[in-house]
Amino acid sequence: MLKEASAATADVDSVHLSLSVTGSIDNMAITALDADVTRRPADAAKGYAKIAYRGAPAYVQFVVFGGELFVSQSPGRWVDYGPAANFYDAATILSPDTGLADMLTDFVDPEVEGRETIDEVHTVRVTGEVSADAAKKIVPQLHANKRTSCTVWIQETGDHHLVRLELASGADNAVQMTFSNWNAPVSVGKPRV
Repeated sequence: MLKEASAATADVDSVHLSLSVTGSIDNMAITALDADVTRRPADAAKGYAKIAYRGAPAYVQFVVFGGELFVSQSPGRWVDYGPAANFYDAATILSPDTGLADMLTDFVDPEVEGRETIDEVHTVRVTGEVSADAAKKIVPQLHANKRTSCTVWIQETGDHHLVRLELASGADNAVQMTFSNWNAPVSVGKPRV
């Protein structure tokens, strides 16, 4: 099933991503994110994020375009924050070579743990571990230096899309990503700064 999910994910050109962080992950200011991600014609993303800013939550609109992160806290006012990779580059998750599809081929000791329905999609829950390198390609802020606990929920029938992913960093720290709207049209433009 992981092989089928990897192939399906490699064919995905766009997806809706909901990301949440449990606990605290060093150097990851984002605590929640809701975005549309595309890789056509190039890697890009747009959406909203909740970030920790000086100890308090802040809500921002963001765009990743051309590898750059643009942020707005008020309508029409955008700030170029430079390389998105310095924060979190959601636009890279669909890369067939370094994104989710690649990570799904890296599972060690996968085990089917059960079935769950997520947002009306019937899934199979698979647990295991992925290499530190694979985990860091998805969430560089994990600073993984050994195999990382990973759980995925894969669409049980049909295209076997990846519906949810959880990467754990220690007992209480994890990043969870939920995916939907596979291959729905997504258009991302560069904001005027």
